[in-house]
Amino acid sequence: MDYETLRLEKEDGVAVLTLNRPEVHNAMNHTMFLELGTAARQLQEDPDVRAVVLTGAGKSFSSGLDLGSFAGLGRLTALQIHAFLKGVQGTFLAYEMMDKPVIAAVNGLAFGGAMELMLACDIRIASDEARFNLMEIKFGIIPDLGACKRLARLVGLGHAKEIIFTGKTIDAAEAHRLGMVEHVLPTGQVLPEAKKLAAELASGPILGIAMAKQVINRCWDSDPETALEFEAIAQTLCLVSEDHKEAVKAALENRKPSYKGN
Repeated sequence: MDYETLRLEKEDGVAVLTLNRPEVHNAMNHTMFLELGTAARQLQEDPDVRAVVLTGAGKSFSSGLDLGSFAGLGRLTALQIHAFLKGVQGTFLAYEMMDKPVIAAVNGLAFGGAMELMLACDIRIASDEARFNLMEIKFGIIPDLGACKRLARLVGLGHAKEIIFTGKTIDAAEAHRLGMVEHVLPTGQVLPEAKKLAAELASGPILGIAMAKQVINRCWDSDPETALEFEAIAQTLCLVSEDHKEAVKAALENRKPSYKGN
C-alpha cells in the first residue's frame, strides 16, 4: 500500500521502512504513528518479508514528536490521553515482538519518540554523526513509549536514569560505549550495512531467529526456571521443524540450507 509519511521497499526478503518527512527531519505526526502501526501489521503478515530495516529519509532518523501535530493533546481528558498512548505503545511493541528481526539504521537525530522507536528494534546501527535524546523531562513529562524499561535494559539503571532525568544529548560514540547502539559507522555506510545484515538474517533459519527473539524478549528479566522453560518449549518447536531437518540434511550433503520458516 501507499503511505503518506513512510516509504516501504522490499527486496530479497528484506523490507526497508523509511520515515519519510525529510523536510521536517521526519518529525513524527499523528499520521506517521498510524501508518507505523499499519506497516507493522503488514510486515508481520507478509510471508515474503524475513527481516526489516527501519531508517529515516534525509539527514535524520527523526527529530521526534511533531509538536504542531499534537498541539491539542493537552485539551484531551486523561482517559483520551491514556487511550492514545496505549495505541502508540502497542505500535512500538509490535516492532519489538514481531517474529522477524528489526534493525534500526540511525542517521542524524533520533530524539524523543524516535529514540524510543529505535530502542524497540532488535539491533541498532548508528551513524558517527547520530545524536540521541530523551527530551521529555524538559517539558515536565517522561518518556512514555517504552524507553523507561528498554533503555534501562540496554545501558543499566543508573545510566538510564541519568539520561532520562537530565534530558541530555548523547553522541554516537557515547551511545556505543553505553551499549545503546551495537555499531557506529560513517554516515554513508549505515544503511548499506543494515541491509547487508538484514539480508544475512533473511537467508538464515528464520524460525530459529524468531524463537530466539521471543525467548530473549520475554525472559530477560524473568526467574531462571521460567526462562529455561521458555527455552525448552521454543527449542522443541525448532527441533521438530522442517527448517531443522533441512539444516541437518544440508550439512550431510555439504551444501547451503534453504530455510522456509516452518
